[in-house]
Amino acid sequence: MAGNKLDLLYKLEADKEESLRVNYMQAQHHLNDNQQKLSGLNDFRLEYSQQLHFKAQQGLSSSGFTQYHAFIKKIEEAIQQQARTVNTAKQVVEQRKRLWLAQQVKAKAIAKLIEKKQLEHQKRMDKAEQKMLDEFATNQFMRRRA
Repeated sequence: MAGNKLDLLYKLEADKEESLRVNYMQAQHHLNDNQQKLSGLNDFRLEYSQQLHFKAQQGLSSSGFTQYHAFIKKIEEAIQQQARTVNTAKQVVEQRKRLWLAQQVKAKAIAKLIEKKQLEHQKRMDKAEQKMLDEFATNQFMRRRA
């Protein structure tokens, strides 16, 4: 009976561990996506800055320069926002990883307890069998003597 309860508890804890692992992997994927977006924005800013530099060398009107500069500023604001998103995503990943690892420890502890109970049960069974064999051998010896 106690074994069945432990098995059920282990299944529940293992299922919870799997769910937390999936949550962690999803958070990691979300982080990777956001890091790629941040990298893309940085690349876009660099490219746009290079265009500004090139056009400035060829002669760019002050209004054209102002427009380029304003757009680069908007890109930088988007970069800052995306960097905040990446930092938040990193925190979520770390939190979910800690939860998953803690749950993994719980599930392993229950599995270890189940294994220990099974070993104890097997030892009792082996001891009972040995006792029966000893009694059988003693009875046979006594019959032969009689």
